[in-house]
Amino acid sequence: MASSGEELLIADMADRDREGLRQLFEAEGYVCTAVNDVAAARDIIRRKFFPVVLIDLDFGGTGGGIELVQYVQQHSSPTRIVMLAGRRSFETAVEALRAGVVDVVTKRPDQVQHLLRAVQRAIDRYRAGDKDSDLLREVRGVLDEAFKIMLGLSRKVHSVGGSSGASLTMKPTILIIDEDQAFLQQVAGLLQDKPWEVAVEMSGGSGLDKASTFSFQIIAVRAQLMDLPGHMLIKSAQVQKTATLGLLYDAVAGRVERYEGGHITHSEDGFDGPQHLVRELDKIVGELGAMREERRHLQALRTEHGNFLKRYAELKSRIDAVSD
Repeated sequence: MASSGEELLIADMADRDREGLRQLFEAEGYVCTAVNDVAAARDIIRRKFFPVVLIDLDFGGTGGGIELVQYVQQHSSPTRIVMLAGRRSFETAVEALRAGVVDVVTKRPDQVQHLLRAVQRAIDRYRAGDKDSDLLREVRGVLDEAFKIMLGLSRKVHSVGGSSGASLTMKPTILIIDEDQAFLQQVAGLLQDKPWEVAVEMSGGSGLDKASTFSFQIIAVRAQLMDLPGHMLIKSAQVQKTATLGLLYDAVAGRVERYEGGHITHSEDGFDGPQHLVRELDKIVGELGAMREERRHLQALRTEHGNFLKRYAELKSRIDAVSD
């Protein structure tokens, strides 16, 4: 975003770089003053105020730009500073940031957009001023609350419009892997009224082949399988399809564990058979349905208020950069 009319001082001893920077920022609407030696820079800083100063790290000698940063802070404390570095040096960058510059940007063609954003951020910080940081944090909080209110209203509007309910009943794809036929029969009886797509395999190897071939949202596996450990089966399946949720039930230890991304995210004792498994599946299916509804509402919000949300995101990003 250009800052039309804002004054910018460029301090760089390299003629080509200084002229290129001047042309770049004038094209963005800035009013630029460029200097090529330390005495001129100090003189103009004493005589004229600049909201932002762009200083080359080696202005006036190797690392000399740091001294000019300190001079600016002594004689024009509201001014914000962005530093340019023609060489990479972690230590120098840290020193510059500690000295109070907004950012350190490497002099490379692929860093032009970064440089423009850094100067814009410096302008924003100058405009905000330290005294307004609390106000900006409050504005950020109000923006977040406004977004939540809009999302809540979107949910209500689309629910009243009839786009929720039976037509959005969750129909998950579930794979159950268990060698106990009697257990599976009991589970099948409990699932008769569920609108779920359920596949069953009776060995770890065939279950892993099935999980590799087809996409399942949930894989429920008995811990004690003859050919493969249940937890390894779940982890292998999640390596191939990271979004798959895993449910490992251990009839011997009386425990059920949930796996996400190959790691246990929830563990619960007291596993007592088919009914407990179906309750856990019900819980996960409900969570998946809620996530799908949330995505649907967000998509509707983006469709109906895309321009506003874009402006909201840009403004919030700028407030975050200024007040953090």
